[in-house]
Amino acid sequence: MLQAIRTRAGGIVVKVLFGLLILSFGFWGIYTRSDFFSSKSPDTVIATVGDQDIRADQLQTQLDQMTESLRAQFGSIDPQQLKQFGLVDTVLNRLIERSLIEQEVARLKLDVSDDVIRGMIFGNPAFRGPDGHFDAERFRQMLFQNRMTEQQFLAEMHRDVPADYLLQAVTAGAATPPAIVDVLYRYRNEKRIADIVALPLSGVTDVGTPSDADLDAFYEAHKDEFRTPEFRGFTLISLTPADVEKTIKVSEDRLRAEYEQHKDAFQTPERRDIQQIRASSKEKIDAAAAALAQGKDWNEVATTIAGMSPDTIDLGMVKQSELPKELGDAAFDLPLNTPSQPIDTPLGWHILRVVKIEPAGDMSFDQVKDKLAAQIAHEDAIDQVYKVANQVDDALAGGASLSEVAAKFGLKTTTVPAVDVSGRGPDGKPVELPLAPNEVLKAAFAAGNNEQTRVTETDNNGIFALHVDKVTPPEVKPLAEVKDKVVAAWQGEKKRQTVDQQAQALAGAVKPDAPLAAVAAQQKLTATTSPPLTRQQQPGGAVPPGLVGKLFQAKEGETVTFNDPTGAYVAQLKQIQVPETTPAPEAKALTGKLDQALQAELASQFVQGLRKRFPVDIKRDVIDRMF
Repeated sequence: MLQAIRTRAGGIVVKVLFGLLILSFGFWGIYTRSDFFSSKSPDTVIATVGDQDIRADQLQTQLDQMTESLRAQFGSIDPQQLKQFGLVDTVLNRLIERSLIEQEVARLKLDVSDDVIRGMIFGNPAFRGPDGHFDAERFRQMLFQNRMTEQQFLAEMHRDVPADYLLQAVTAGAATPPAIVDVLYRYRNEKRIADIVALPLSGVTDVGTPSDADLDAFYEAHKDEFRTPEFRGFTLISLTPADVEKTIKVSEDRLRAEYEQHKDAFQTPERRDIQQIRASSKEKIDAAAAALAQGKDWNEVATTIAGMSPDTIDLGMVKQSELPKELGDAAFDLPLNTPSQPIDTPLGWHILRVVKIEPAGDMSFDQVKDKLAAQIAHEDAIDQVYKVANQVDDALAGGASLSEVAAKFGLKTTTVPAVDVSGRGPDGKPVELPLAPNEVLKAAFAAGNNEQTRVTETDNNGIFALHVDKVTPPEVKPLAEVKDKVVAAWQGEKKRQTVDQQAQALAGAVKPDAPLAAVAAQQKLTATTSPPLTRQQQPGGAVPPGLVGKLFQAKEGETVTFNDPTGAYVAQLKQIQVPETTPAPEAKALTGKLDQALQAELASQFVQGLRKRFPVDIKRDVIDRMF
């Protein structure tokens, strides 16, 4: 929200710097507090910047926000992962950068007036209503959604806008020379064509059978390939909302009360079954309208006069909100089976006809009763699981066993004899668990042998605790047990050696007067000419990216070899295509990106310079202890 407002003040520069420096300036009023500080002081100082302190609760607040965002994309994220991924340091650096810029703003006595702030708010498209003017209610709603008061919002603006102006002043005028743009464009858009001979492993049909001595030697040299994973056996107790929902009965009175309270949610809007005739010109649509007026068939007019495909005539049963405004307004004013007047829209000219109307209405209590009961039961079940979680955690902390806790609070008990970290048993089949396997297995493999975990809450509102009963360490299987696998691995190695030798011999036979295609033909191999290749070849293409990389390091006429799990390749670079000029649109786009990168680098150097004026002291021991 704040970034949307600052766009008016900062333009492209602010957008560029947002990712590197002033990301921390956005959404600072959004608080998702965790219980992290239940036993640690939020006032603990973790860094000092000039004469300002950065406290642990500031860092935790930002980590909470980042964690929520990451969970939405990747699922479960724990604090240790945040640290391992470097996110703790990333967020801390943003806090430091914010403090540095704020102190420089204060030193320079930069400020903006209330009138400027007011103008930004009233001019912000995010706060405009349907009539295009400032909508106070929308403004209040956005403040509410971001958990900010109006005073907090204005304070943020007074702090952030001067900082944006300062960064603009630092980066203004940064521009990339055209010569650099041309060089980079030619580099990125260079293409290469090569003759390629593929030597797949599947083409090697017989490499023989290893002798006992060969097998023993191969087995000894590759023992890790025949090692079993670590297995863990554990006892799991768990409870999910689905387990509890079965026991919850929602009374008729409560269902009716919920229905009345949320009646607006059970309204169904009017829907109409609409057909269209669409034409690209006013002349065609007028001809279609005239034909309809003469009584000609709708579909015939659409296909023969307007030139439409038959499968684009029916728009189907739609709500007004699902159509562009011009079409929605016209269609939902039409009587049944009456063609509309020609309608001009950005999509072309249209004539509409309504063939069926499904009127708006309220879904009755009986229609929604079952769905409403299921929803209420699910919400009640989540609350009940949360309450049980606290009771179970207290009981376990008090010394109760898993079996005692499961019996007392109605948790499900699951015994897992052996499972590896990927969720498979010794037989290689997946082990069924009552909860998300990744969360359970993570806890099982983090605990020690004969160790009992505390209660863990899952992303889908379930809970579990477990006791590690047995740890079976990895071990190398005896040769007699894995002989077939060892033989297959030996043969695979021999095939790889065979195609590698073939590739080297083929490449060695290529001479200035004997190109790869000719040598390959003599050996009854097929050389294929590649399409023009770019540096950004994607995996899964016809030419392996690794081979493409080698071709872009080669000189014209040079031969290279490459191996991957499917076999070997020999390629001879035939042609290098370099763009002579940079087209104007591409030059403009590339210049914009390079200018942004240059501005970001200037801003980064500026912030680094501020560290000399406002010394930064990071209390690493405190951060390591608390995070």
